[in-house]
Amino acid sequence: MQVFANEEGIELQDLARVALRAYIEGDDDLVTPFETGAMPEEEFSIQFAQRLALETGKEIDPERFVARMFGGVRLEEGMLDAVLTTRRAGYKTALLSNSWGLTGYPRERFEELFDVVVISAEVGMRKPHPEIFRFTVDKLGVEASRCVFVDDHPGHLKAALAEGMTTVLHRSPAQTIVELEQLLGLALP
Repeated sequence: MQVFANEEGIELQDLARVALRAYIEGDDDLVTPFETGAMPEEEFSIQFAQRLALETGKEIDPERFVARMFGGVRLEEGMLDAVLTTRRAGYKTALLSNSWGLTGYPRERFEELFDVVVISAEVGMRKPHPEIFRFTVDKLGVEASRCVFVDDHPGHLKAALAEGMTTVLHRSPAQTIVELEQLLGLALP
């Protein structure tokens, strides 16, 4: 997102404040419908660019907005290697993601990495609502108390914990992998 902020001539903190409002203040009349698949990306892009322009005083081009905003984001290969090792050790794995569009996912890798894939825009639910956690656990066929949920947002962790899951706050691959090794009793790459 820093690359996008630089290209648009806006401050990263302004972009983050507008983008994360739905995660700090609860449901949002723009982000929530987009993440749950109720709003098309084109409409979201126009409205979000307008919201960002109001916040920053800069005109923002809505063309390919989501792709441009996340263009600098890279997969954390160390985490994907840890997921693969965990799955090969016999654990079930799942991806539970709030989506800002559906094109940024490495779907060609999903079959090898995950037993279950739950993407908010495809299922009409989003974190931190309890039903998306229940839906994912049901698809996995595992009791929530036997699940370890990793996320970088404390509100999502709180919701998963309320559903009975063990939680890990993701700050960096190195820290998360150490915590997962301790919880699972595995040596992860």
